Amino acid sequence: MDRVAVTGLALLIAMAIALVVYWRRALERHDARLQQLAVRVHVNGIRGKSTVTRLVAGVLREGSYVTVAKTTGSAARVIGPAGEESPIERPGAATINEQIDVVREHVDPRVEALVIECMGVNPVYQRYSQDYIVRSDVTIITNVREDH
Repeated sequence: MDRVAVTGLALLIAMAIALVVYWRRALERHDARLQQLAVRVHVNGIRGKSTVTRLVAGVLREGSYVTVAKTTGSAARVIGPAGEESPIERPGAATINEQIDVVREHVDPRVEALVIECMGVNPVYQRYSQDYIVRSDVTIITNVREDH
């Protein structure tokens, strides 16, 4: 191998290692934020998810939990601890990775509860959202019937 090829290979390996280290640290920070929460609720179903998400978050707030909630759909919102709402601005199509962003940006050390609406339509994405992103204590299914 010539010197340029070796240098290129070394650079490629260094970048791969840096990417793995970055990914691992991001995963550890996400896990730490989830572990600090006393309550994690994932709301799924065909219809009524946003309404149920809002209601459950309101109940938790009334129960003195510092609560953050997130709804999806055409008017996706993050509902803060005082009930204040902020729209979610998407640079493109909605993806379940948005759930990770919400946890990173809105779950700070004072937050005790998270109520998050499942945004996966495909059952594989719904399962991934639950098993790897939200890892809820309670999953609420609003209804199950053919719809979309």
